Amino acid sequence: MLREGSGKRRHCFQKSLMNSNERITNLDFIRGISVLGILIMNSLSFSLPLSAYFNHPSVAVEGTLDWILIYISEIFVSQKMMGLFSVLFGAGIVIFIDSANKKNYKRPRLLSIWRNSLLLLFGIFHALLWDGDILRIYGLSAILIIFLYKKNIKILLILSLFFTLFSSIIAYPWQGFFDNEGNLILSEANINIWPDKLGLSSYWFPEADIKGIKGEAIYSYFGLDALFRAIGMMLLGVVLFRSKVLSGNLDIKIYKRMAFIGLAMGVPLGILSLLWLGLNGYSPDVAIIGFIPNKIGIIPMTIAYIGILSILNKKFSSKAGSYIRACGKMALTNYITQTLFCYIVLNILFINAELTRKEIFIFVLIIWAIQIIWSKYWLDKFKYGPLEFISRKITYFK
Repeated sequence: MLREGSGKRRHCFQKSLMNSNERITNLDFIRGISVLGILIMNSLSFSLPLSAYFNHPSVAVEGTLDWILIYISEIFVSQKMMGLFSVLFGAGIVIFIDSANKKNYKRPRLLSIWRNSLLLLFGIFHALLWDGDILRIYGLSAILIIFLYKKNIKILLILSLFFTLFSSIIAYPWQGFFDNEGNLILSEANINIWPDKLGLSSYWFPEADIKGIKGEAIYSYFGLDALFRAIGMMLLGVVLFRSKVLSGNLDIKIYKRMAFIGLAMGVPLGILSLLWLGLNGYSPDVAIIGFIPNKIGIIPMTIAYIGILSILNKKFSSKAGSYIRACGKMALTNYITQTLFCYIVLNILFINAELTRKEIFIFVLIIWAIQIIWSKYWLDKFKYGPLEFISRKITYFK
């Protein structure tokens, strides 16, 4: 009887361990896809004027294939991969604090604040190389998540919706700051707050990017959008983690339903934005409000991706899935090295080349191949990625 009881306990322990590993592998798989996916949009900012990201026909469009890439990236990638990354970051905060509690750290929330302060510092240095860095926003946003994550799930969900959709809420009044040529409407208040006359600046006009003109009005909108959207999606990550959705262990029918409903809502919203912009000839009149549908679509598309990727994590062979999960485990290293690759290749080696979107996408495919292979190779030899190892050492002072 003692042996039988011991066997049962061992079986329960192994089952618990298996469930824990499955949860972790699901998060790593989703994170791996998201860190690879964000390169599609981030690479544009190294090789093209900023307007290419928003005013699509303004630069680097030479044919049908370029337009196909615009539609695919805008509907399926733009802000969605970063939304997915933010969801996982929010879940990661909860996991870190829970782990610190289990390890009997006296002040786990304070330890998490310290960890994210290091991330903020890392982001500041990263921004010296690329001003599109997201780590600074994550480091700042994390503090709010640390103090909110135990609140009622319904409250967190309401806050998530508010923060994520905040930039859509203020889009119409912000559009009113500009005339139909994209210039800042000069009221006395606007002159005092935003002195730059070319209000939409490099956001919409490629020549402004070349001249180094940055409009304070539109960049203030950028800042609010990025910060509030990050907070909103992190809160959604907390909700999905506490609801066991991110574990990957729910019934497969739930993940299929997430995928179907999310795509059914998100894809039409992305198409609507492109139609709105296109039918208005990408006029400055719709430079901000034209993206409202696509921004609303971030939440359903992110939920759809979680459903799809949770299914794929189960369906992929262990060998094939291990390459993607390795990318996720080395997300920080891969994110930073993507910047290094983009800076060296696009900003130095091909600085004088006039690249189109299809040529940039070929570059993206090459970087994907490199990171998929090296992540698996590195983690077969070491427990952590290089920057993950350094981060852990500094966080725990050991």
